[in-house]
Amino acid sequence: MVVLQIILSREISPFAYSTGADSHIQSPSKVADYLYPSRWTTTERSREDPVDCTKPEAYFEDDGEYEESENPWSQVKWIGQPAACRVRGELIERLDVVNNFRRGYALRFAQDVEDRTHILPWMLGARVDLNRRKRRVFLDLGSNTFSSSIEWFIQMYPCDFTEIYAFEKKLDLLIIPSGFSEQDNWAVGATGAERTKARPGVPSWIRKRIKVYNEFVSDVDDPDVSAVNITRFIKQELKLTAEDAVMVKMDIEDSEWPVLERWLNDGEMVQIVDEIFVEVHYNHSSMFNFNWNKFTHERNQAKRLLANLRWKGYYIHFWP
Repeated sequence: MVVLQIILSREISPFAYSTGADSHIQSPSKVADYLYPSRWTTTERSREDPVDCTKPEAYFEDDGEYEESENPWSQVKWIGQPAACRVRGELIERLDVVNNFRRGYALRFAQDVEDRTHILPWMLGARVDLNRRKRRVFLDLGSNTFSSSIEWFIQMYPCDFTEIYAFEKKLDLLIIPSGFSEQDNWAVGATGAERTKARPGVPSWIRKRIKVYNEFVSDVDDPDVSAVNITRFIKQELKLTAEDAVMVKMDIEDSEWPVLERWLNDGEMVQIVDEIFVEVHYNHSSMFNFNWNKFTHERNQAKRLLANLRWKGYYIHFWP
């Protein structure tokens, strides 16, 4: 069996990609085509100080002196600081735990606690052209309303999703809008800067790509409560592989813990999933106004989980 090891910051990454018969990728050339090794191979550091990114502790960075003077990431920057260690050879944001991973709201740049501005510069799709993959899949786990996340990802993520799978248990909550026509929305003959009559909606060709499941997302299958083992669903029902572009948004009210802990030790999932956006729920007094006092994990446990997943190779962000 031939093993291609991806080199990260002069060291061997914690995971390697097999090109043997049991792999989804059959040759080193296909690995190069799909994983962009020129980006994965880097000798750069995100800090001047030496950091050993082969160790998980390097991804669990010290919170630093956020209130010190003349620190741009104290209050000046809406966008967070780059992390010390890259993930998959790409820069990624530092885990901003002191701001509950929500800089915009914590620092009053935004009034919405679910402001997503801080995520935009770090999306993998803005760094790697995922549109080269034949299957481009977005899994929205815990969709809530259409505008909560599906619409945002369709509009803001720089990848044309060929398949969208939305999980929302409440039957009347996730409604996909209909009746929008791109052709009718063009402002024909308009002399101003605006080219459309109204804000674009969801055309029929996008609607056809969306499949809704009124089921709970779980780490196990349980028909009695309509729970779906999402790992099995991804591997066996969707049959996704490392050759596909797979983005996952996860907001499943504490069920993310067993799912992500499974993925932490699943060498196949780290190859399948390109990027994860997850709201990790925890118990901390600063979030009690949002009814988070019902959760049991501590805030630093959430940071540790994300740090360990990054060390294993998951390009993962806190959502929103």
